[in-house]
Amino acid sequence: MRRSCRRKPRSTRSGPLRPTTRTLALVALLWLAGCADDAAAPAPSPGAAPAAAPAQPAQPAQPPRPAHLDEPQFWRLVEEARRDAGGDTERQSELLATRLEQLPAQQIADFGAIRRRLDEQAYTWELWGAAYVIDDGCSDDCFRDFRAYLISLGRAPYEAALKRPDSLAPVVQDAETGDWENADDVTPEAYEDATGEDIPSGDSDVAGNPRGREWDDEQQDELVARYPALAARFR
Repeated sequence: MRRSCRRKPRSTRSGPLRPTTRTLALVALLWLAGCADDAAAPAPSPGAAPAAAPAQPAQPAQPPRPAHLDEPQFWRLVEEARRDAGGDTERQSELLATRLEQLPAQQIADFGAIRRRLDEQAYTWELWGAAYVIDDGCSDDCFRDFRAYLISLGRAPYEAALKRPDSLAPVVQDAETGDWENADDVTPEAYEDATGEDIPSGDSDVAGNPRGREWDDEQQDELVARYPALAARFR
């Protein structure tokens, strides 16, 4: 029997995708999704500043070191305490101690160092002779108290006395009236109260021979001649 040469019509249904075709299709979809994300993100404008780096946490500020106390500040403390004490030497020492305790430890120590230097500068035969005339005699301890009292009077009387001890005649009192004994060096006590420790420089007294020309306590006429203004007031 003769076979028909007519071909069978092709089916219009497509067969399953090959593996490679499926992979390519997936890659294309991912690429399209990436393009969409890029399009959604705004492009930086020309000349725009780069994004700022995240802020770093602030470091705690270090407390400033206390400044040293100088000589003008020393005299200001002394003179304000004397003014507020109404010239009462003992009360002045009490006020000064209380105010020193409020200062940093370094400044209290500075106050003590300045006071010691001033005490050493006043350790002269000339000032000892002045104290001798004022109080009609003056031992080592008396002269130590006198120098403390002299510092307590303030800067102007102190500096004038270094140059000319007889200049003290209008401003000083004798040991009892002026209460020389209570013109204490309050620095060691103030430092200990403020810190609980001893002051580094210590509190030893000035020792050795005074500077200047020595006088003879048996030559009263000579002393009177050397300090005429003091002698006129206290003799």
